Amino acid sequence: AWSQQVTAAIVGRVADEKDAPIALAKVTAKDEARGTVWTTETNTEGIFNLPRLPVGTYEVRVEARGFQTAVRSSVLLEINQISRMDIPMKVGEYTQTIEVTAEAPLLQSESTQLSTVIDSRTNTALPLATRNYIQLTLLSPGSVNPNPASMIGGGPSVFGGRPYINGNREQANNFLLDGMDNNQVSDNLVGFTPSPDAIQEFNLITNNAPAEFGNFQGGIISVSTKSGTNQYHGTAFEFFRNDVLNANNWANNLFGSPKQKIRYNQFGGGVGGPILKDRLFFFADYQGLRNNTPASTNFITVFTEKERRGDFSELDVQLFNPFELDASGNRVPFPNNQIPLSMIDIVAQNLFNSPLYPAPINSNRQGNQLNTTNSYNHVDQGDLRIDYNHSQKDNIFGRYSQSQTNNPSVNSFQLLADSFLDAPTYNSVVNWTRTINPGFVNEARFGVNYVKVHNGGAVKTLQPVAEELGIQDGNDRGPGLFALNFGAAFVNNLGDANIGTQQLFANTVIQFEDSLIITRGEHIFRAGFQYKRIRVNTF
Repeated sequence: AWSQQVTAAIVGRVADEKDAPIALAKVTAKDEARGTVWTTETNTEGIFNLPRLPVGTYEVRVEARGFQTAVRSSVLLEINQISRMDIPMKVGEYTQTIEVTAEAPLLQSESTQLSTVIDSRTNTALPLATRNYIQLTLLSPGSVNPNPASMIGGGPSVFGGRPYINGNREQANNFLLDGMDNNQVSDNLVGFTPSPDAIQEFNLITNNAPAEFGNFQGGIISVSTKSGTNQYHGTAFEFFRNDVLNANNWANNLFGSPKQKIRYNQFGGGVGGPILKDRLFFFADYQGLRNNTPASTNFITVFTEKERRGDFSELDVQLFNPFELDASGNRVPFPNNQIPLSMIDIVAQNLFNSPLYPAPINSNRQGNQLNTTNSYNHVDQGDLRIDYNHSQKDNIFGRYSQSQTNNPSVNSFQLLADSFLDAPTYNSVVNWTRTINPGFVNEARFGVNYVKVHNGGAVKTLQPVAEELGIQDGNDRGPGLFALNFGAAFVNNLGDANIGTQQLFANTVIQFEDSLIITRGEHIFRAGFQYKRIRVNTF
């Protein structure tokens, strides 16, 4: 098995008009956008191989003594593609040039994989809710999801849905970013999700994946990020959603309810270009999300004044004394649902006397207090990539990506718990391709992928409320209030069972790999290794 391929390749054969192989013909592939040049020579069988070419559009030129120079323009290479290109040569001076044309092949003869390629234009042209490119995987045959809405959430992709490929579960997929692992490895969720403006192409392999994509039975979703070109290009965008632009839905109209409030802004941009023409390029992008849920006030239920004195006579259910049994061993009912004051627990008495648990604001038995909820989802992310064409033999690129998600919720009622969610991701990779000679190419790659999921109950700035209510050692984990479950549907429970950290998954993958591509005669051999150091630190 060799390393995950996130580039493309051109292989072919150069022959004369009688189909005799031409040895030592010089083959040059020039990236039309960057001016980067890749060269090789044909061997004694007339075979040439240009592996590890960045995706893009190329001009391919073949030169040999005693033959006219053959040129094929606008050769489009897609991610993971092996393009077969057999070049016929005509006798003449190499200073003469002929344009070589060929029809598109009906079959892909160089590999057996089934895949779908989505290019950058499709990424940015299709309407993607929340700009999550993973939705586009559903365009591929054999890719489904029983709940597509899970793929359009505004939060980090680590909480979103993934495709089910050919009957495999979501966890069977493998996500790659420029050849670097891009999974939240403890649960096989998605790691960093680049902005669509930063994606050059992505390829979804659904069947017969090559050996280098081992370890996974589902789909291989391999993403290549953009790099700069010899021209400066920039983009800027904002996606704006607000309820002032919306009509009310039919259900709200039916019951006379107002429109749902929406405050949604997703914005950013990217810029790329040359640092040194034909040699050194950069690309950088940023995307921000501000999804602010407007405050919403709703009724909650607290104990009434009568209930706080033990009088539950208005309830439709019978209350029983848990400490007293009749002659048959059955619990004895409280007469008229009246609980003696002497039996009310000290914690309940302290709760009813606490200013943190206010009295009802009306005479209703239910819906007698108010709570205002508020939440927001803020995400900041970006990428920086540098490509360096040191020579015709050495090509190096490095990329660093980072995102930060903050998604808390707040309740105005002091004894109802708040929540927090913190989910940073970091993904980086350095790749070096070295053409040692026309028949021997080496590629080395090193990178780190870090994904953290951290959420739980946020501690309010209260005094040690649990111990003040009489719960012994109740504040060992801070000043918040653990869950108080009153065991009754007619009143709201208080506190939270997850004060502080509920879950904390810190996943790190350190990856190193090296691969060789060897061309001998009509055969191409690939060999290499991959090493991963996987750390799953779980609270």
